[in-house]
Amino acid sequence: MKKYKITRSIIIGLFAGMIYFLSIPAALGQSEKIGRVSYTPPQGWKKTSKENIVTFSEVDEAAGKFCFITLYGATDGGRSPQSDFTREWNNLAVKPFGAEANPKTETELVDEWTATAGGSAVDFQGTKAVAFLTVLSNSGKTVSILGVFNDESYLAKLVAFNSSIEIEKAAPAVPLEKLLPETQSGSAAIHASTLVKEFESNEIRAGQTWTGRRVRIFGTVNSIDVQKDGRISLIFKSSISTYGNARCYFNKSEALRVAQLNAHQEATVEGTVRGWEGGYSNAKVYVLLDGCTVP
Repeated sequence: MKKYKITRSIIIGLFAGMIYFLSIPAALGQSEKIGRVSYTPPQGWKKTSKENIVTFSEVDEAAGKFCFITLYGATDGGRSPQSDFTREWNNLAVKPFGAEANPKTETELVDEWTATAGGSAVDFQGTKAVAFLTVLSNSGKTVSILGVFNDESYLAKLVAFNSSIEIEKAAPAVPLEKLLPETQSGSAAIHASTLVKEFESNEIRAGQTWTGRRVRIFGTVNSIDVQKDGRISLIFKSSISTYGNARCYFNKSEALRVAQLNAHQEATVEGTVRGWEGGYSNAKVYVLLDGCTVP
């Protein structure tokens, strides 16, 4: 995914009056990679890297000029490209450098990625400078490029670096049910917390995938009790990534087999998924399975 047109037009919109520097050729080195992101570093610049972050810097002490370009590899994004930019700008420019909280931004869409960019004056270790951030957003992922410099001539190198960025497309998502092994009875086998997380993440999709389907569910038992209507209830423990639980209802005929199970121990049961069951104040706290049996 080439970004030259995006970066050039954004800088034209945000830094009018400086654009004549963009015609200056910028020497780049050989292509490198961080995760899914490929880039070509500025030739001869100092490189500093740590997990999923790489920084290139040039400091001319005699002339009092400097530029730092930092690439942040793909991470989880938010609800929208603008919210991604706001979060990244706050973390990367406002907090460390005292940048303007709400800078003017420009946005473009290329190759399914939305590029949102903006910049403002900052105080970099007592020296006036400019921070310019480009955030690329797509399908819940973001890639960010931050440039901090105190001389307009570095704009050309920032453009050249951004234009070298290419991002590999993620492999197509495999439906969860395709990843789950099936039992001899033909029922999908799924961990209780995985099923709950499916409903918490997207109730519509989970309902289409699981409601009415016979599954074999396993996990750590939280409690076993008898309801007022005589049905037996087994609740699996939740995980640190979910707030809800999976709840299985058994008919009285299953009492002897359920009696062999114990709280705080692993268990496997089979049942038909019905979706959310209301808890206190009708809150959605249990993913319900009924007609359950102990295989």
